[in-house]
Amino acid sequence: MKILAIDTSSFPASVAIADNGILMGEYVIRNQRKHSQNIMMMTERLFDDLGMDISDIDVFSVTSGPGSFTGLRIGISSVRAFAQAMKKPVAPVNTLEALAYNFSLSDAVIVPMLDARRDEVFTAAYKFNNGTATEITPPCVMTISEICEKYKDSDAIMTGDGAIIHRDELDGFKLAPLNLAETRASSLALAAYKKAEKNELCDYNHVSPLYLRKSQAEREYEGRKNK
Repeated sequence: MKILAIDTSSFPASVAIADNGILMGEYVIRNQRKHSQNIMMMTERLFDDLGMDISDIDVFSVTSGPGSFTGLRIGISSVRAFAQAMKKPVAPVNTLEALAYNFSLSDAVIVPMLDARRDEVFTAAYKFNNGTATEITPPCVMTISEICEKYKDSDAIMTGDGAIIHRDELDGFKLAPLNLAETRASSLALAAYKKAEKNELCDYNHVSPLYLRKSQAEREYEGRKNK
């Protein structure tokens, strides 16, 4: 089973191809969130370097959010277009779960955090068993103080840019090293493979973003309207 995974949910953009859970290739680019310009070029280059074609892909996967509103739209629209054209299924994975798969062999509780600003983070919690994630806390918005209280007696590993930004407040918790603190298409591909094994796939037109919170523009508009 060949999976093409695309992540444009945050600052880095990445694309990976995996075959039956084995990573075949991956590209990661960090450059001012120019995802709309780069993701197609990265995908084409990866196919060329692997001597493959998009018709070889069995399942398409994408991080569905939370994350950058613009980034999520770029990734989701790309994968929806691929899946529609190839008549293949999609394995959407929420960004927090994909990030947790950086630690798929750990016995600890994995707590991914993405910066939501205003001293809040998008977060969830996962526990792995034989390399497969079980959701302990569903995706939500929490303050750092709430997270510290919730996991103070656990062996949790904190990861993601939210953990990096708030590392001083998370003193005493295990923090992921920088190379494991960002979402990677390779980890997304692994999560997608696990979902495909359980037939947790969908048609392209059922893929939608998970925002958790309204955009800044929407909040400002509602604020002006309610004055």
